[in-house]
Amino acid sequence: MDRSPPFSTRVRATMTSPVSEVRAWVANGARDHGYPLLDVSQAVPGYPPPTSLAEHLSGLDPAAISRYGPVLGDPELRSALASDLSAAYRGAVRPDQVAITAGANQAFCLAVAVLCEPGDRVILPVPYYFNHDMWLSMSGVERDYLACSDGMLPSVEAADSLIDDRTRAIVLVTPNNPTGAVYPPGLLSRFARLAADRGLYLILDETYRDFRTTTEPAHHLFEDPGWDRSVIHVHSFSKVYAIPGFRVGAMAASPEMLHEVDKAADCLTICPNRIGQEAARYGLAHLGPWVESNRHALNRRVESFAAAMEDSPYSVASAGGFFAYVRHPFEGVASKEVSWRLFDRLGILSLAGEMFGPGQGRYLRLAFANLEDHQATELARRLITGTEAW
Repeated sequence: MDRSPPFSTRVRATMTSPVSEVRAWVANGARDHGYPLLDVSQAVPGYPPPTSLAEHLSGLDPAAISRYGPVLGDPELRSALASDLSAAYRGAVRPDQVAITAGANQAFCLAVAVLCEPGDRVILPVPYYFNHDMWLSMSGVERDYLACSDGMLPSVEAADSLIDDRTRAIVLVTPNNPTGAVYPPGLLSRFARLAADRGLYLILDETYRDFRTTTEPAHHLFEDPGWDRSVIHVHSFSKVYAIPGFRVGAMAASPEMLHEVDKAADCLTICPNRIGQEAARYGLAHLGPWVESNRHALNRRVESFAAAMEDSPYSVASAGGFFAYVRHPFEGVASKEVSWRLFDRLGILSLAGEMFGPGQGRYLRLAFANLEDHQATELARRLITGTEAW
């Protein structure tokens, strides 16, 4: 007699969150390697939000922010984000094309909930962001994995060849998680055209937009007056304002799609976090210089790490945003085993490439926002000297 718990077969078949898995390594006890921990496992800012933000929040009316708000977010924040997106991309985004969500992850989940039935298909470049793959798996959506090139860029032609009558969307993340690759504007335009021509949606996750090496528009999709017929934009406030625990993100899409999103969001959260929304609105209005300073600091950190690794046994396949995607030198050793040994012997907590999809066993993802500048070069030093003693 089968005594397995009567849980959803789709949820049970879905991978455990990689971050939860490596956190368990730490929780199971300190290692006797003599190194302080270098945690490059989770993409989270290691610095707090500015004092001015905390002061602003402390002055809010508790009665007002404790009540439920609109399902799709406070109108003032929807309007402020629409203006920000329009300015940043030199395009046109209206407030009624913006919904505030409980983080960028929820924006993605809501988009899939509205677009897909079980058995539908979504094209997902590999390596993928694991939460995207996990949600598609739990939703019963088939994933068509799209291999990336040596520059960790997906191919429009290869994506086109994967489309069939059950395909509903193509998912892209730029700057990419896990690789850090920044997709060129022209490539994003070609993917948007493909989606429009084939009657699909392009779900474009730009969580790390504000950590690129340039402030030029990341793409020109919002310049098209009909962009919302085939593009769903996913936005995050968590990283840029260092407020991941506040759980506030957004999506930009057509008013018709947001009407359907309203139904799902009402069942899940009723409304986005009111304090988080106030923090996001303050950030949009006041924190531009602070954001710019953090952008430069993180870019400097990634560059110094890449330079330190140039003559090492590791190779940096791609780097940018919060991340470096590194090819390890250990032939025949799975990346999860390499990641464990780095933690166990050298105090480096990283994520294994195989946690980001098939064919990624030679890679590690390193997230830099947790580190100080000197720790980025210390990370490179440990990797190199640790390899010599492997």
